[in-house]
Amino acid sequence: MPNRQNASTRTAYQTFFAGAASALAALAIVLTLGLLAYAPLGAAAVHIGIAAAFASVIAGGLVYGLLGSAAAPAGGPSSATALILAGLVAQLAHDPALDIGSGHGQLALVTVTASCVVLMGLLQVLLGVAGLGRLARFVPQPVLAGFMNGVALLIGFSQLPALLGLPGTAHLTSTLTLAQARPLTMALGLATAALVWLLSWKWRRAPAHLLALLAGSAMQALLLRAWPDVPLGPYLETLTPQWVLPTALMPLLTDEPLALLQHHFSAVLISAAVLALVGSLESLLAALASDQMAQTRHNSRRELISLGAANMISGACAGLPLVLSRARSNSLIGARTFGRPAVLVSTLVLGLIYVLGGPLLALLPRAVLAGIMLTIAAALGDRWTHQLLRQLRAGEHSSELRWSLAVVGLVCIVTVAMGFVAGVAAGVLLSMLIFINSMNRSLLRGRFSALERPSRRIYGPVQERLLQEARRRVTVLELEGALFFGSAERLAMETRQLGADCRFLVLDMRRVSTIDESGAFLLQEISQRLEQRGASLLMAGVTSNNAHGRRLRAFGCFRGTPRPDCWPDADHAIEAAEHQLLLEAGLDTLQVTLDLSETSLLRGLNAAQLAHMRQLMRAQELAAGALLFREGDPGDGVYVLTQGSISIVGGGKGSRQRFVSYSPGAMLGELAMLDGGSRTADAVADCDSVVYTLSREKFESLAQTDPVLGERLSRNIALNLSERLRSATVAWRASAA
Repeated sequence: MPNRQNASTRTAYQTFFAGAASALAALAIVLTLGLLAYAPLGAAAVHIGIAAAFASVIAGGLVYGLLGSAAAPAGGPSSATALILAGLVAQLAHDPALDIGSGHGQLALVTVTASCVVLMGLLQVLLGVAGLGRLARFVPQPVLAGFMNGVALLIGFSQLPALLGLPGTAHLTSTLTLAQARPLTMALGLATAALVWLLSWKWRRAPAHLLALLAGSAMQALLLRAWPDVPLGPYLETLTPQWVLPTALMPLLTDEPLALLQHHFSAVLISAAVLALVGSLESLLAALASDQMAQTRHNSRRELISLGAANMISGACAGLPLVLSRARSNSLIGARTFGRPAVLVSTLVLGLIYVLGGPLLALLPRAVLAGIMLTIAAALGDRWTHQLLRQLRAGEHSSELRWSLAVVGLVCIVTVAMGFVAGVAAGVLLSMLIFINSMNRSLLRGRFSALERPSRRIYGPVQERLLQEARRRVTVLELEGALFFGSAERLAMETRQLGADCRFLVLDMRRVSTIDESGAFLLQEISQRLEQRGASLLMAGVTSNNAHGRRLRAFGCFRGTPRPDCWPDADHAIEAAEHQLLLEAGLDTLQVTLDLSETSLLRGLNAAQLAHMRQLMRAQELAAGALLFREGDPGDGVYVLTQGSISIVGGGKGSRQRFVSYSPGAMLGELAMLDGGSRTADAVADCDSVVYTLSREKFESLAQTDPVLGERLSRNIALNLSERLRSATVAWRASAA
């Protein structure tokens, strides 16, 4: 019992310290983005922007922390949403009818921007109810990784002025500004960052950010006491706290704010829609990244509804647009304290800082906070990208690895240079092009001739000798994946490379997942082009009743019936090609009746021997679908087929599979007769057929009474098995070549 209490106490302390450290570490972002959103107002941005930033993380963050489903639903403003809002603020500030220098003018402007944030929240709720948040899960992993790396770089770049001891509005591109940089300030910030990493490495459960913040602040205080004239950079400004109340929209009851909203309503509506889309996608991508770190799974519908409710409250309190804060969320996940309690502690600490901590905030060096933010930015870097880079350094140079890194790099660079929306758009576009290119490469699974993989029909000796050469004229292409506009060109290119002697093209579409309009029209075009050159297209895995057949007809292709170019599988399609080749050579495989003397069992016998065998063998007529024998029946004889077709099939009802089919002249059942085993499958008549049976008793008796005839029959059985083995060997060699 005491151990449980001690563990609970440690967990509570860990949650409190992690939440407090997360709040303190997020201060720099909160203050900076508040100034950024209202920067067009000039000097007034300090008072209005900082108040709006704290209102968003306190009021909106509290609602989101209670309702969100992410691993650590910590809300806060983001650079993307702050910039979008700054655009609206600039448009309102340039309205000549608005006196931006007066308190009434500033109040009207804040009321209109608050209306925009409330409308943003309402649109997010509608997106969540419609279930559109699930679309974020289809963002490719390289795009997500590039976004994460871009956000990390943006956070890092935003801390450079503070690290160099420059004002927050300084431009680093100015040579004069860079000349004012203070190396000792940068050393202090980097030392704070190093202390965070050291503490995290040595004591993983320690509140590293909070300890580093206290240590860095103490370090600067000691340096100033020892050397008062050493420039170490600015501190945070003293805040003037205000109550965070949902009264921001009340001024709309007066004339000036309402007139301003009516005059700029289209801009407010467009800004709200853009904020809703950008904020939703940014938050859902951040939630996906948090899921990967914490091994959790968020509910996108609930997440959007929670964000929408939080933004409506934030707007009502004159706050900034709220998103899932990667910095605060990952800080908590990294401290292994993710969950609602730590988020609420972080939010409450930010509230206390805003209400009570104005004088204390003035003691926090900006360089120390910047150093802590650098560690958070580094932690935001995508781990999957690191794995790809390790693979590259290890010597792997696959095209997949190179393309993944290219997408990650593009999204990261565009996100930093042009913003979040442009980065994701560029990444998704490039990923689509890579996907289409990969699908174009991967459509063709295999290519071979019917000589390498003949059908499962056993032909008579004459037909088999002719087919040994003719099968080269049957080309089989195995397809796999989606046959759509992105992969159709690969198939078209393959069909253009067919040899002039190709008589049949079999497309094995059994592994094709779907067919779009482009794929359907390409198949019809291939069929027509082959027909013009005297060849034929046979589509395997396409029937009138399956999905492929229905889609082809729905697109207006292959609508005629019956369809001699559609077959259930490649085996039957190849058999159809073989049958047509035999017909063109004047040999019919099925519509023929052979004499017993023409069968493989009785070939080479003289007239007396044939007459004797006719007396021993029993004729049996089978209707289409009739069974010759069943699986498990004793192997009590050998059969020869003189008319029709017999197939050996196995499997249960609805899943019958053909193992082999026999044409007139072939013998079957000889193996079970020789080894005394039972039948291993069913023998079924494909059409009206005639077979002759030689029982095992009569065969063994014949070997005693007429050894010469018995030896001849045994030799014919051996020759038949040898021919089958030779045909299989030829196919194996052709396939290996």
